[in-house]
Amino acid sequence: MHRIDKFLARLDVKLRQKVLDIAERIKNGDFSGLDMRKLKGSQDVYRVRVGRVRIKFIMDASGIRVLNIDNRNENTYRDI
Repeated sequence: MHRIDKFLARLDVKLRQKVLDIAERIKNGDFSGLDMRKLKGSQDVYRVRVGRVRIKFIMDASGIRVLNIDNRNENTYRDI
């Protein structure tokens, strides 16, 4: 089981569905109304905030790819 799948399985149903809906919007390129920011020190990495949950993704010429979905903590942005 992938790390993102394990994290999503631990979320309650309502929050899991909200995160999955937003991840789908990200993959489709619909960023309207999302709390999105480009991460400092990285070329094409962005994050979207959903409460305490962060969705990190790369947006470059080859497309959009979700890197990680995890709770915000002191190590959230270190592995970029």
